[in-house]
Amino acid sequence: MMPQFVLQPAGAAIPLLLHLIHAAFEEMRGRLDPPSGAHAETAGSLQALFDQGERAVLTTVEGAAVGCVFFVRTGVEMYMHRLAILPAYRGRGIGRALMTCVEEQALQEGCAYGRVGVRLALTSNLTFFERLGYSVIAQDNHAGYRAPTFAHMVKELGPQMMRVVEVAPYDAQWPARFAHEAAAVRAALGDAVVAIEHVGSTSVPGLAAKPVIDMMPLLRDIRDANKGIAAMAASGYIPRGEFGLPGRSYFVKGSAHARLVHCHAYAFDHPEVERHLAFRDYLRTHAAARRAYAALKIELAQKHPTDIVAYMDGKDGLIKQLEAEALRWRRAEALRWRRAKALT
Repeated sequence: MMPQFVLQPAGAAIPLLLHLIHAAFEEMRGRLDPPSGAHAETAGSLQALFDQGERAVLTTVEGAAVGCVFFVRTGVEMYMHRLAILPAYRGRGIGRALMTCVEEQALQEGCAYGRVGVRLALTSNLTFFERLGYSVIAQDNHAGYRAPTFAHMVKELGPQMMRVVEVAPYDAQWPARFAHEAAAVRAALGDAVVAIEHVGSTSVPGLAAKPVIDMMPLLRDIRDANKGIAAMAASGYIPRGEFGLPGRSYFVKGSAHARLVHCHAYAFDHPEVERHLAFRDYLRTHAAARRAYAALKIELAQKHPTDIVAYMDGKDGLIKQLEAEALRWRRAEALRWRRAKALT
C-alpha cells in the first residue's frame, strides 16, 4: 500500500511525531559526537517548534505512523530536518516520498531551494540526499567543535531556465541597488561583516555591464557565512558554497534567467580580495581599458546571447591581461603612497 500523507500543524500528532523521532534515532545513540538532539526532544520541544512556525509531514502505512519530516520556510529557503523513518519501513521509498512532498509544498510557496543538514559521520545519509538531488555546499561545525561535524546540502527547486546574456549601458541606479542589497546582507551576517564592497562591472561608472549587482562582503571568518544561510535566505539569497573558488562563500539572488545579485563573500584577508578591488579601481581610473572591456562584452553578448559559458570564456583572456595590469598599478600606487608618507 502506498504511504498516505497528512500535513500536521501540531495538536494530537505530537505524541506520534515524538514516538517516531525517538524510535528512528535510537540506533544513533552513542554513535555521534556531539550526540543527536533527537534523543532530547519532548512533547514540549516539538510544540515549541510548531509555535515558531514549523510544520511536519507524517506518513502512515495501513493506518500506522511510520515516518515524518519537519520543515520551516525562511524567505526563499525551505529547511527540512528530523527526517525519521522507523527501521522496519526503510528501503520502501518513504524517505524519498516525504522529501518530495515537502519540496512540492516549497514550490507552491515560491521557495527557490531546499536545505538539509547532514552529519558527516553518516555517509549513507549523505548518499541518500545526493540521490535526491542535494549537493554539499559547505561543511560546518556544531557549537564548541572546531572540526566540521555536518554538511549543508542544498537542492534548487523548479525548472532551471536558460540564462540570457544581456549587456546593458551603465545605469546610474546601480550604486543605489548595491547599497540596498548591501544593507540587507549586512543585517543578515551581522557582526561577522568587516566591510561590503561593490565589485564587478556595475561598480564602474560608465561601463556597460550585465545588469547584475556583484558585491563582496568581507568577513572576519568565512565560516560565519554558513551561520547566516537562513538569514540570507530571508532576503532572497540562494547559497552555492565555494562554487569552484576555494575560500569563497557564494550566494545568488534571482532566478537563473533573471539574476539580480551575485554575492561573493570572502575572509577580509583572502588573496582574492585584492584582485577584485584592483580590477575595479583600475577600470574606474583607466578609460582605455574600460572602453576595450566594454566593447568586448557587447560583442560577445551579441554573438552568444544564450550561452553564458561561451560569453565568460570569450572574456577570459582580456580579463587576465587587465587583472595583471591592475595589480601592478595598485601595488605601484601603494608604494608611491608609502614613500610620500615617509617624506612627510
